[in-house]
Formats: sequence, structure tokens, C-alpha cells
Amino acid sequence: MHLSKKTEYALRALIYASRFPEGTTFQIRDLAEKNGIPKKFLELILLELKKAGILSSRRGVGGGYLLARRPDTIRTGEIIEVFEGSMNAGDGKKVPGRQGAREPSPAVARVVAEASRAAAAVLSRWTLADLVREEDEAAERRRMNVMYFI
Repeated sequence: MHLSKKTEYALRALIYASRFPEGTTFQIRDLAEKNGIPKKFLELILLELKKAGILSSRRGVGGGYLLARRPDTIRTGEIIEVFEGSMNAGDGKKVPGRQGAREPSPAVARVVAEASRAAAAVLSRWTLADLVREEDEAAERRRMNVMYFI
């Protein structure tokens, strides 16, 4: 499975946002600088996340973006769907460039549907809180694996 840069940046942005105490805002500029994400591109991503109800924003002094819900209630599948569309094969959406093309074989259609269901199941199990915990554990493993030579 391949995720677009937009989706990858959205996940990184939400992991960053999850590290702030509940109700605390963050600034786009800081997020962009600390995560190496182009600021203009990030602005578009955050607007889509706001429209999807995953982020909210505050204006004025102390304003910025913040999570609209707790990280343990935001599923990765929900985030990915904002940018990649539905994970379900055969969900009724037309595939671009497929006009006049022959229908796929029943065997191919079945394996694609099964793979899509499996991917959707995994993504629905993982929450944003799980991603933050995984990032923290990976950072700890890297820290513990550092060798010092004298």
C-alpha cells in the first residue's frame, strides 16, 4: 500500500498535534519547521483535516490549530480516507480511465476486495494515540541502540 505525500504529511501533522495537551493550539509555522513540511502545502492539508472534523482552529491571540477530538478516538483509516478516498474495493466509485474497459475477472475482483477489507481492518484498529505511542517507542529503541566508541 502506498500513501501520497499529502497523507503522510497529514499523519505527521496529527502526531505532532497529539503531543500538545488537550485544548492547546499549535502554529502552522512551528509544525512546518519541526517536521520539514512545506508551509503552503501544510496549510491546505490542515484545512482539509478541519473540514473533516479532525482538527479545529481558534483565531486571535493564542490561536492556531488543535485536535477536535482526543487522539484515542481518531482512527488512522479515517485520516487516510480524507486524502486517499475509501479503502473498500467495489464501493461504487468509478475508477478514472476505465470507461469502456472490460470488467476484471471475478477472481481478481475477489482478491482485491479481500485485500481492501484487510487493509481497512488494520487501519480501523490503529488510532492516532497508537501512532504517537509507536513513534515514542521507535525513538526510544533508536536511543538505546546508539553505540559509543572511545
